[in-house]
Amino acid sequence: MSAAPLPADESRRLALLHELGLLETPAEEAYDALVETAAQALGSPIVVLTLVDAERQWFKAAHGLAVRETPRDIAFCSHTILGDTLFEVVDARVDPRFAANPLVTGAPGIRHYAGVALRVDQLALGTLAVIDTRPRRLDAAQRRLLQGLAALGTELLRSRRRLVALHGERVRLHDLARASGDWMWETDAALRYRWISGQFEPITGLPAEQLLGRPLDDSPLLDPQGQPQGAGEPGFLALLGRHEPFTRVITEKHTPRGRLLVSRSALPVFDDTGRFTGWRGTARDLTLQIGAQQLAAERDELLRKLSSQIPGVMFQLVRGADGRSSFPYISRGVEALFGLAPQALMQDPALALRLVHPDDHARAAADLQRSAQALTLLQAEYRVLREGGALRWIEARAAPQRLPGGGTLWHAFCADVTERKLSELALHRGEERWEMAAQATGLGLAELDLASGTMRFDARARANHGLGEADGTLALTAWLQSIHPDDRERAQRAIEQALAERGSFQARYRVALPGGGERVLDIGGRVTLDAAGKPAGIIGTCRDATEQVQHDQLRSDKESAERASRAKSEFLSRVSHELRTPLHGILGFAQLMALDHDAPLAAAQQQRLDGVLQAGRHLLGLIDDMLDLTRIEHEAFVPRAEPVDAAAALRRCLALTAPLALARGVRLPEPPSAACWVHADPRGLEQVLTNLLSNAIKYNRDGGGVRVALRQQTARVTIAISDDGPGLDAAQQARLFQPFERLDAEARQVEGSGLGLVIARALAQAMGGQLELRSRPGAGSTFTLDVPASEAAGPHPTAIAAAVPAPTGAPRHVLYVEDEALNVLLMEELFRLRPQWTLQVAERGEQGLAAARASRPDLVVVDMNLPDMHGSELVRALRADPATAALRCVALSADAMGEQIAAARAAGFDDYWTKPIDVPSLLAEMQRLLA
Repeated sequence: MSAAPLPADESRRLALLHELGLLETPAEEAYDALVETAAQALGSPIVVLTLVDAERQWFKAAHGLAVRETPRDIAFCSHTILGDTLFEVVDARVDPRFAANPLVTGAPGIRHYAGVALRVDQLALGTLAVIDTRPRRLDAAQRRLLQGLAALGTELLRSRRRLVALHGERVRLHDLARASGDWMWETDAALRYRWISGQFEPITGLPAEQLLGRPLDDSPLLDPQGQPQGAGEPGFLALLGRHEPFTRVITEKHTPRGRLLVSRSALPVFDDTGRFTGWRGTARDLTLQIGAQQLAAERDELLRKLSSQIPGVMFQLVRGADGRSSFPYISRGVEALFGLAPQALMQDPALALRLVHPDDHARAAADLQRSAQALTLLQAEYRVLREGGALRWIEARAAPQRLPGGGTLWHAFCADVTERKLSELALHRGEERWEMAAQATGLGLAELDLASGTMRFDARARANHGLGEADGTLALTAWLQSIHPDDRERAQRAIEQALAERGSFQARYRVALPGGGERVLDIGGRVTLDAAGKPAGIIGTCRDATEQVQHDQLRSDKESAERASRAKSEFLSRVSHELRTPLHGILGFAQLMALDHDAPLAAAQQQRLDGVLQAGRHLLGLIDDMLDLTRIEHEAFVPRAEPVDAAAALRRCLALTAPLALARGVRLPEPPSAACWVHADPRGLEQVLTNLLSNAIKYNRDGGGVRVALRQQTARVTIAISDDGPGLDAAQQARLFQPFERLDAEARQVEGSGLGLVIARALAQAMGGQLELRSRPGAGSTFTLDVPASEAAGPHPTAIAAAVPAPTGAPRHVLYVEDEALNVLLMEELFRLRPQWTLQVAERGEQGLAAARASRPDLVVVDMNLPDMHGSELVRALRADPATAALRCVALSADAMGEQIAAARAAGFDDYWTKPIDVPSLLAEMQRLLA
């Protein structure tokens, strides 16, 4: 029974396919270059240019595929040639047409396919297709690129068809030329035809007898390509007029069969006397030959343009049987790739190997030798050094062909893959960094497969969940059950929302560990989609955040404590300011009354005034203790560690507390005489010693004594201060160093704030020392200060106190910028004690600036809180003006916090006095500044 006849289109398609003669032909560089370009441009591991026969698809060129053909009934390309548009399969596993296809279930494991039919005369002969082993979808730009490259493939097939047709035409012309031969002609001296051979009419279509007796045409001379020569060149008759032999002169001849390009050769004829009698010559029709040359030139130009668009170099390499190499052809892409002209490599083929990096020389030579021996495709990557030393990576592909003489010809293509190589190296480094980061941060990978309802974990994710190695796969329901009940619904809702929105999610939840206990995990994921765009699963990361949660809680608690501490400091600063302001007036006027020799007070009034001063100073001491404690708690106290003579410091502190001891009837020891050097803050050391001595006096018995022991060892110095007081039991000692703890001293009417020992211990620790207590009931108490020892200090500029000059009669001008009337009144009363000084008052900052610029005072005293500006703004303005930049400026304010004082000095103040003032001290400071 005979087979059914093929459809007309299929029959024509197969006929045209076999007419091209491409089936079973060896590799060709143009087709190989095309699939290589597609692979690089579209990032596909497999690219094929196929020709679909009746029973098979045959690969004319293939990248990433070793087989040469597959049966047509399983070929994806069989579907592509049936349509006019790009045919794409996003995931073959879920496509019912291909899910069971052996090319999907087996090698090469096709998942993605995109192909465009190659059509000649509207007949689909084959395809250009890109194939991937993973699902994907080409974007619009990639689809256009694939269609453009397919258009190039179609043009290659059409060029092949034209070449086949041209070859057939050449064969026919050759047969015709042999059958008809050239025609011959003869003229007389007047250049009139006397004879034309019989082949003339078959070639030109003109009867020879019609031309006999007629002169030759004066046609122009043409170049070998059939183009007119330049202006001024002689015509054909002019050439004949020279009576000189010529060969292969090309002229054009217009005939009934069209314009012919005729090659003529002729000899002049002379008689026995030497007289010119005419010409005898031959003529050959070169129309078809020159046309073919023009077509070949056009084809070569087309190929040149095509090769110029391919990102690389196409070339032919020949290695003869004698081992010598040459390059018959090199495309101009070599200039961009290697920085060399094609002619340079053609003239010196050894230059090519010298371009290869020295470390790759041996491998490149071995690859070439192996390819020549086995006639196998050479495909490798090498480093090359361009002219100038720039390093590039190239990929070389060369198909060998054995030559008759025993040599080898390679049709080859090289492309610059530096960017890809750098990307691969960067990707490799990125993967290494990811692995290191995952190990360092405990980041694990997890994947949810919706189809099976299971979750897969890597080793780190298993460890984060407390799972064993056998628990790499877990049912989604079981995983949800492991989440803490309070977090389970929230985690499940985050996953469901991500699936509904086809997006991503972040969640934090607690998971119960199989061995007991729980762990806090951070999980983040992104939904994956199938070929139909539906959610297929979720891939994400999980990280153990237990320590982070604990750390965040600790940080939150710390920040809350710091905010509370700052609020306390701000409150104390405000309280200090509000208390110091009225104390400034109380103590200031009380001191002025006590110093007023012109109107002395009665004894009873003086006693009452002393009570006011004592109460005010007690309140001021309480305020200063609170500020000192706040300053130390906030670590605002930075000790100025330097060598200090502890003996000298004790002498000063004993002298300072002597009036208190005299009032209580307490005996003080003789001050030490021998120097004892320690490493401490001078002011801080004296503050600690003064506090310990004053406590030893206040909490002593009447008539008791105070003892001081100063001991120096190799690296430490101890200062012990003992009293004859009632002593302390263990419970009292445990309470002693608490703020505001006075151990019921109020009942005994002992003055104090309960902050002195707290401040003393904090100062001792800040200076690198310790303050310890030894005491028992009925045996007194001993406080021991332990501080680092030091070498003796050299002379220090501050060790020589400058004497404050006595008041003189020289007039001095002081500008006081203050808006509080009571403070102004107090300053005016103080200036009555120095009649040689003049006081000028400005109530606002702008008035103070104007007064300072106008009067240039000897001293400017500024309150910090003025109604129109801050004191720091005022002093900056004074320092910015060259006329007032050198003025002495002092701040006088109830703001007594350390940072407030430091900010004022940084703004430009020479000194900072705090309210309330001590009148004698203030007068002495003014005297010093105005002297």
